[in-house]
Amino acid sequence: MAAAFRWPKSQGADMERTVRPWLVVLVLAVAVPVGVRWFTWPASESHVLDQTSVQAGHRLFHHQWKPNDPLARGGDGLGPVFNERSCIACHNQGGAGGGGPVGKNVTMFTVASAGGTGAARQGVIHAQSVRFPPDTLAHIDPSLPRTSRPRLEEIVFSPGSPTSVLIFPSGVSITQRNTPALFGSRLIDELPDAVIVAQERKQRLKWGMAPANNDRFPVGRVSRLPDGRIGRFGWKAQTASLADFVQAACANELGLSNPGQEQPAPLSNESYQPPGIDLTDEQCRQLTTFVASLPQPVEIVPRDPDERALAQQGKRLFAVIGCADCHVPDLGPIQGIYSDLLLHLMGRDLQAMGAYYGPPKGVPVPIPSPGQLPDPREWRTPPLWGVADSAPYLHDGRADTLEEAIRLHGGQAQAANNRFNQLHADEQKAVITFLKTLRAPQAAPTTE
Repeated sequence: MAAAFRWPKSQGADMERTVRPWLVVLVLAVAVPVGVRWFTWPASESHVLDQTSVQAGHRLFHHQWKPNDPLARGGDGLGPVFNERSCIACHNQGGAGGGGPVGKNVTMFTVASAGGTGAARQGVIHAQSVRFPPDTLAHIDPSLPRTSRPRLEEIVFSPGSPTSVLIFPSGVSITQRNTPALFGSRLIDELPDAVIVAQERKQRLKWGMAPANNDRFPVGRVSRLPDGRIGRFGWKAQTASLADFVQAACANELGLSNPGQEQPAPLSNESYQPPGIDLTDEQCRQLTTFVASLPQPVEIVPRDPDERALAQQGKRLFAVIGCADCHVPDLGPIQGIYSDLLLHLMGRDLQAMGAYYGPPKGVPVPIPSPGQLPDPREWRTPPLWGVADSAPYLHDGRADTLEEAIRLHGGQAQAANNRFNQLHADEQKAVITFLKTLRAPQAAPTTE
């Protein structure tokens, strides 16, 4: 057996004197900024779930809005452009507050500026309207069809689909977003910024300080918004708080202007000015409180011993093949979220442009640098809690099954995708069985 190698005594002492200072410098360089920021970080959101507000928000969430609605005090009510007449119309899978099917997808557009030197024009093509002609693709470019709700198959190529993909003019991008589930949003809203930043640093350290703009290692980055806040909601983490998310959704989906977000104007009449706001501060707080009251999803272990063993095996394999590098099981105090809330490069096949929400009213927003804006290939790691009740999958719902969703992962998730494909069929089944234990909160068994 070979003897262990040792430095000569004098040389070893010199090495210790040389290395130790550098180790101290390295530790201080990493730890001191984290420590300072930890104690000086802005306080996270905190929600008081007053039951009166929760009940009022529940009524608003289920309310069927109409033009000149009596609940819209001073505004024009529903529209004039909108996608649905209520929040529950889209957020209903697995219970009130869940996701929605592909048929409820939101169609978005981005038009590059002439010469690519200025800000791109972007927004939502609303599927319905009152008082004005509906938004259509032809409003974006006259060469496109006069359709308000294009099918996903017309936008994204799908092998075997009989539908032809539309050809878009140069500089024009049309994409869709699937309805996200809102369960557990309060925990995400109240998560300290420092926890998300620490997760970013942890991934960089784990992968040898690899940058977030690499396609090989699962190193994510925090979504730092132009106004200085950290994004945590939305497919591209472009919204900082639950209140902002709710107010922007009311404006964009229902055409309800509010103190935090202006309602969109029809593409056929972009100079339209509503008579006033539709939702008051109090109504926005009530809606936000209701969404914050939605419980977090649950992990339901199968009762059958064989199925339980299979799910446990799948949970171990989920970590072994690298899925848990991004879909982190626990994030700070949030248990079972299966997300790091960071932006990751997911490959060219999943790239899509567009910002669904505009900046909140009253927030001064400087012109963002290219590094601040999400790359078309970047997506926030979606929390997997409740994933069994939230099909279809990926940002536009192009994957009908969990297996298909995994196999469409590219970029920084390509290695985990490859490892999943290398598993035996029974091992792949185990991973899917585990994922199907992550259920919407309404699926939890009740006790008398």
